[in-house]
Amino acid sequence: MTAIVWLRRALREYDNTALVRATQDHDEVVILYVVDTTYFSETELGSPRVSFWHDAVSSLKSQLEEQGKQLTIRQGDPVTVVPEVARAIDADAVYVNHDYTPYAQQRDEAVAGALDCPFNSFQDIVLHEKDEILTNKETPYQIFTYYHKKWRKREKSRPVEPAEYETVPADPEPLPDLDTLGFENHTYWDGSREAGRERLMAFMDAIENYDEGRDYPAREETATISPHLKFGTLSPREVYWESERMRGRLDDETGIDTWQQQLAWRDFYMQLLWHYPRMTDEPFQEQYSSIEWHWDEQHKEHWKAFCAGQTGYPFVDAGMRQLKETGWMHNRLRMVVTSFAAKDLHIDWRRLHTHFKRHFVDAEVALMIGGIQWAYSNGTDAQPYFRVFNPWTQGERYDPDGTFIREWVPELQAVPDEHIHTPHEMPKTVQQQVGCVIGKDYPAPIVEHSEEREIAIELFENARDDGDD
Repeated sequence: MTAIVWLRRALREYDNTALVRATQDHDEVVILYVVDTTYFSETELGSPRVSFWHDAVSSLKSQLEEQGKQLTIRQGDPVTVVPEVARAIDADAVYVNHDYTPYAQQRDEAVAGALDCPFNSFQDIVLHEKDEILTNKETPYQIFTYYHKKWRKREKSRPVEPAEYETVPADPEPLPDLDTLGFENHTYWDGSREAGRERLMAFMDAIENYDEGRDYPAREETATISPHLKFGTLSPREVYWESERMRGRLDDETGIDTWQQQLAWRDFYMQLLWHYPRMTDEPFQEQYSSIEWHWDEQHKEHWKAFCAGQTGYPFVDAGMRQLKETGWMHNRLRMVVTSFAAKDLHIDWRRLHTHFKRHFVDAEVALMIGGIQWAYSNGTDAQPYFRVFNPWTQGERYDPDGTFIREWVPELQAVPDEHIHTPHEMPKTVQQQVGCVIGKDYPAPIVEHSEEREIAIELFENARDDGDD
């Protein structure tokens, strides 16, 4: 009896639920990966994400070959390719792990309908999913605090090794190189499972400091494993139980609890997208659908400056330059720059989402939309629209000595500490002394924050009034 294990996002052998379940019932499996040409043609992708994915697939292929096993790679539309492979090998069943995006749901329904054998799908990429954690009225939670209380109490599955198995060939094709796919090699990230494990274990050694240090980007005390969770080179059960292993070894376990809360946020946004797929195109809070985001010539110029990290707001610019260079951004900066796009530039949140999809290595639809709509004050359990991040004070609070700013905005390297957050306020003589003339070496602020804050509040209040009519 032969089964197909069709991999999509769980690019690992260890604790891969679809593979574990298939090997419990079958001695032989085809481990299939389809390079989805439909997805590549229809989705906004960027080199950081595609390069990481390419690393992850290549690494898994090599790991399996070292064991005398094979990863069967095919290219094409999965709706056609998966049934073709199933018929060619007379498969008894196809095994997959659940995915939660609207595209994935439609794809899987189409594949299942085209098969002549059972299509078995399992929970894998989250700790808790879909309808596992509901309100007393059996509806999805929309407030994270209440969701998290139940999430903490629910038992978490432990990682599982697959049973012994053999792979059978199914006319594999080569993995296309990045040039063929139209992308560049982005070398900042290593997408292999080994690299993910190294990052995870290094973070476990420092997790005690996470609660206190996580908001300070210069301190580098976050896990930086989000791309590995996105592509499944690490499993969520694996990372959760590694953090549990640290309990009893630390004097203060607050860091463990705070970091596990981030895993709960991940599950929370995944279950929300499953239940409310309209979130990909519409704000969760429908009353704010009528907001007319700005896009005249001036705002187009502001947008270009924002994307280039040339706004004149050093903390914002440092975050956008970190993203452009590395494909990743510290979470505090993600909130700050998203709030800036919303409340200072008044740019449509969907435009920002598209930009993020092109640049983030860990671009995860549910989490990215959840985070964007949170900062835009139009999502579930979002930041109230009248609470607007001040980009000056955010920098002063979370990068007090300007270490992070100086790393990513080198033209401010010699600016004195008292001016690092507001270089436009430097006296002209100081500007010349430090070699940073505002308007020449570094831009003056492209907008006045206090004025734009009032405009943002008015946009939201007008939308609320329209909804009351």
